[in-house]
Amino acid sequence: MLRKRIIYAVAVVTSLVAAGTIGYRVIEGWDWFDGLYMTIITLSTIGYGEVHELTEPGRVFTLVLIVFGLVMFGYLVSSLTQMLIETEFESVFGRRKLFKDISKLRDHYIICGAGRVGSRVLDELRRKNVNFIVIERDQAVAQQLLVRGDLVLVGDATDEMVLQGAHVREARALITTASSDPENVYIVLTARGLNPNLFIVARAIDEAAERQLMRAGANKVVSPVLIGSHRMAQAALTPAVADFLELTTMTESLDLNFEQVRISPGSPLDGVALKDAGIRTEHNTIVVAITSLDGQMYFNPAGDHILRYGDLMIAIGTRASLDKLAELARYKPGQTRHLPKINEL
Repeated sequence: MLRKRIIYAVAVVTSLVAAGTIGYRVIEGWDWFDGLYMTIITLSTIGYGEVHELTEPGRVFTLVLIVFGLVMFGYLVSSLTQMLIETEFESVFGRRKLFKDISKLRDHYIICGAGRVGSRVLDELRRKNVNFIVIERDQAVAQQLLVRGDLVLVGDATDEMVLQGAHVREARALITTASSDPENVYIVLTARGLNPNLFIVARAIDEAAERQLMRAGANKVVSPVLIGSHRMAQAALTPAVADFLELTTMTESLDLNFEQVRISPGSPLDGVALKDAGIRTEHNTIVVAITSLDGQMYFNPAGDHILRYGDLMIAIGTRASLDKLAELARYKPGQTRHLPKINEL
């Protein structure tokens, strides 16, 4: 609203200059330059003196021009002053709100770097509606994220103090997407030293860096080059499969999602055969794999597979059906068995 007022004031002043120039041309018969010169020194109240001797109508016109000029210049100056004050006010209190929101973060995600890969990660996190904070060293990129409403720390993610500022000790997971392998390795080392239980996903540029990142403490290492080349080959060899995976993982045109759901102790699913759990018939969800507490994975589990607390089910279904499955797998009061703590996304 304030910017509109400033634009309006500038437009009016421009109109006054044009009207004054035309007025002196019509009333006094001066050439265009003399009319423009007289208009400018009149509106600015500099008062160098009249270009030519003014007639009575010319003096009246000059008086009117002076009055309008003073009013409009005063309005323009006040609008500019107000805008500067409000901008500074918003900047100070905006920073305070940002730090206050960051201080409340718990069980959140930390994304190190918002470049080409990092921005895609952020899109997915926004779509999932989870709490996250971005560490970005580029001021311009950070400002764009702040405008979008994201929580951002401007700094170097390899700096221990910056990671502490992002509450790495209370974070659920960290995703590092820096554009160089040494930087990703250093971020992983620093984060792992600050939080031994943190789940860390790291980007690898070269295949050789995958082993280094795992040794540094990354739980998962992802190579965009490797995944991209695999998908390109798959698109050529099995296009129908590639289309299905793209629909379920890369677009929102189909309400079909993959999700992981952990069975809590006391859940109605604990001790029940998969075929009797009603997951497929009642909740319209397909369990494609199950990972037990000892790390063994069962692909396409049989109907007589017994579900146990601690099992991690990989399921596919609509967002609503997956939410119902997560509710079914949650802890129910009255159960005393203890589920060991497991790092997971």
